[in-house]
Amino acid sequence: MAETTTQEEEQQLPRIDFITYLNNLVATGQLYLEGIRDPETDEVVVNLGLVKGIIDTIEMLEEKTKGNLTAPEANFLANTLYELRMGYVRAISQQETATEAETQEETSAEETEGETSNNEPDAS
Repeated sequence: MAETTTQEEEQQLPRIDFITYLNNLVATGQLYLEGIRDPETDEVVVNLGLVKGIIDTIEMLEEKTKGNLTAPEANFLANTLYELRMGYVRAISQQETATEAETQEETSAEETEGETSNNEPDAS
């Protein structure tokens, strides 16, 4: 019987409090900012929509719990929300930069093709 009790104690989930809950949300957001490898395609998936949803959820919690949090809870919420927002902004910026670079490469390739076909001698 004592062995069963030990196994049950090891399998118990940690106590959930406000900071633990926030930490789980933020950790999920950070994972999706960094990217999660899809086991089927082996591609890294970044899901900024999900991250934005997590940020919105934490902002809602911040509003709804205003005045009801301890100082450590309020500080943790503010700091982690700030860090997640900054990570989101960096990811959006990197995505926009990559898109602009791709567009510039495509434009350059098209211009080069046009110049090459214009410089070919006439076969007449």
